[in-house]
Formats: sequence, structure tokens, C-alpha cells
Amino acid sequence: MRTYFAVLILSAVATFIMTPFVRRLAFLVGAVDQPSARKIHLTPMPRLGGLAVFGGFCFPWLSFYLVNNSIALTFHNYEKLFACLSLAALAMLALGMYDDIWGANAVKKFTVQVAIAVGLYLADFQITKLSNPFGHSFELGWLSLPVSVLWIVGITNAMNLLDGIDGLATGVTTCIALSLAAINIMAGNVIVALLTLCLAGACLGFLPYNFAPARIFLGDSGSLLLGLLLACIGMYSLFKGATATLMIVPLVLFGLPVFDTAQVIWGRLRRGVPLFQADTSHIHHRLLRKGWNQKQIAYYFYALTVILGGLAISFQLAQSPRGWAVLFLLSLALTGCIWMAWRLRVRALKKTVNESHSYAAIGGCSESDPVGD
Repeated sequence: MRTYFAVLILSAVATFIMTPFVRRLAFLVGAVDQPSARKIHLTPMPRLGGLAVFGGFCFPWLSFYLVNNSIALTFHNYEKLFACLSLAALAMLALGMYDDIWGANAVKKFTVQVAIAVGLYLADFQITKLSNPFGHSFELGWLSLPVSVLWIVGITNAMNLLDGIDGLATGVTTCIALSLAAINIMAGNVIVALLTLCLAGACLGFLPYNFAPARIFLGDSGSLLLGLLLACIGMYSLFKGATATLMIVPLVLFGLPVFDTAQVIWGRLRRGVPLFQADTSHIHHRLLRKGWNQKQIAYYFYALTVILGGLAISFQLAQSPRGWAVLFLLSLALTGCIWMAWRLRVRALKKTVNESHSYAAIGGCSESDPVGD
């Protein structure tokens, strides 16, 4: 446990130290997000945060060449896995940096993402079977490739789409990574636990600069990187080895980014607009229009992700009465969060209606009087 804690701290400190240098570099190379009608920030913001996160994610690995314990020995046995993941992460980071500096259209980005996902599949990042609660696991066979690619590209873009307000994607990734770490530590899966703690630490080190009011954005370099790492780590954590579990667990754990992406896609299809056309239909945009500020939305999403992470962990422990009790309590907490959001939405609607009625009563504009007094 001391090694696990040290990895978390090392990655956080490394990212925290590197971020100011990356911020200056972003201004030098022109990786700056300019204000626009669709965006929330009012001043130009550097958006090369993925570079600092990647550095912090990889930094603790150096320590395993300086210590001699069982965890370091396990790391040496899986150096190929770390190397393949690092190369894929570098490729996704390069794609995001290119987009942050020069811009890239959606088709080009999607093509590169699919190529990276296929490369990872060839490097054994594969979903080969799905667990069945009613019998034997379902072997995917030839479907393994499209399912694995869909998982990697889907989660990568889900995190990219979630990155819409200060600190949201960074904090949500932290909560998911820590939940995955807990699952794998309990299962004795050392390698995946190390990866998740490195990722969680890197996000924690970046969050002080990224939380509202942000001084640097993740940019596509960061959000695509976080999505890829979560997809790959989640694949090894939830579909392979001792921690392979029912499909409901990854769906619950990644529920927030998956739901946000699904409702955005459905909305664009219903309105007949291109899928890759940016808009303000994300959940966080809707909450902003209801009067929530960025900090309130971030805290609310963190709470939801923590509860969903707790539910995922509880499904792992549900074979015991204690596990079912925890699962029940967390379900109540999740219900409470959804109820609170609904009540705030109703209150905001009533406030809007009352204000419009008051304005009309004192001679404000209306459809029949568009100019007003």
C-alpha cells in the first residue's frame, strides 16, 4: 500500500510542477483557445494540458527502476504492456496537440483514433468475451475487433465531449480512476492498480490549475489522452483476468460520459444536424442555462461519478450481504442526486416564468408589443 500511495503522490507532484511550464509553452506555440459565442471563457486560454498530464502519468514508472520490491518486479514483467500503452498515448497526445495548435476536422481525428485503436488491439488490448449473469461468458470471436475498437474510440470521444467546463473532465476521470484502482487493489491486480493510480495522480496534480476559474485547459491533447487511458485501463480492469465482471459494471462506472455522449448524439440525429457539429446540448451546457455556475456543476458531476464508482465497486462485492447493503445505500444516494437536480430545474423554470409575468405586468415587451414602452 505504501508503494501505491507513493505512485499516486509522485504522479500528482510531477504534473503539478510541469503544468506552469506547459502553460507558457502553449502561449509560445499558439495552442490557445479563443473566446466565442459557444464557449464560456471570456479571455484566451492555453489548452495544451495533456502534455503535463502525460508527463505526470509516466513519471512514477522511473521509480520502479530505483526500488526493489514485489510491485517493481511485477512492473518489469509487464514492461511490454506499458510500452504499448505509452506509444498509443503518445500518438493520441500528438493528435490532440495538432488539433490544439492548428486544428483538425472531425473525420481526420476519427480516422487516426480508429488506427490507434486497431494498433492497441494488435497489442492485446482486446475485449474477447462478455460475462453473462445467467450462464457461461459470451465469446465474441470475430466481433472482438469491432467491439474493442468501438470501446476505445467511444470512451475516448466521450471524455473529449465531456470536457466543456473548467475541471469537469479532469475531476470525473479522477473519480473513475480511483474506483478502478479500488476494484483492482481488492482483486490483487497490481499492474492495473498502478496504471489507475498514475492516472488519478496526474489528474489531481492538474486539477488546481484546471478548476474554475481555470488557468489552463486540457485541450484535445488532454481530453483525448484521458479518454484513451481510461478506455485501455478499463478494458484490462473490467474485461480481463481476475477482475472480469458483468457488463453492468463498466456501464455504471462510465455511465456519466457515456450517457452525456448518447443524449448528444440522439439530439443531433433528431434535429437532423451533422453528428460532428459542435453545439451546446451537453448536460453541463443545459445546467449553465438553468443558472448553475461552473463550480456547482463540477461538484455535482463529481458526486454523481463517486456514487456510480461506489455502485460499480459494490457490484464486485455483491456476493455478500454487506455488498448488497452498500449497493442499496448508494442507489438511494444516486436517486437523491437525480431528485435534487430535478427540483433545481423545476425551481429555475418557475423563477423564469414568474420573472416573465412580472415583466409583462409592468409593460414589458410581448409578442404584440415587440418594442415595449
